[in-house]
Amino acid sequence: MTVHLKYRPAALLCCLLLAGCANSLKPRHSYAPPPGAAPTEYKSVETGELRATAGHKGSKLGAEVVSSETIGEDQLIEVSIPIDPDDVDQVYITSPSGEPFELSREAQIIQNYETNDVGIKFQVPKSKNLNFQLQLIDTRDDDWPPFREQ
Repeated sequence: MTVHLKYRPAALLCCLLLAGCANSLKPRHSYAPPPGAAPTEYKSVETGELRATAGHKGSKLGAEVVSSETIGEDQLIEVSIPIDPDDVDQVYITSPSGEPFELSREAQIIQNYETNDVGIKFQVPKSKNLNFQLQLIDTRDDDWPPFREQ
């Protein structure tokens, strides 16, 4: 490659980059989101095993089955959990072994800020001895977007 003196330094740099110098640069693979980006972390807690009978209390979190009604082919269950309502954004209903339940309807989260607890209502196909556990997910987006200080 012959470089003539009449070319400007920018043109010389372009020629060198096109000639293969750019191949020696390696990209960084340690991407981190910028400060203030939407958080993607989450935490989860489990209620432990619960039985679908009114009044049954779980061993973890103080979860209590408030009601269990049979409606046709389904069983409607309501559970009360004394946990901060801001700490529950999603809920998964699973068997005690961790397998997901087939729900008749999507679970409903009732956040009660007056009594500082959370209610979960869900419907499952009717079963005689129904044991389940709830996994409560907090996506940590309660303060998003952050308020700017003035």
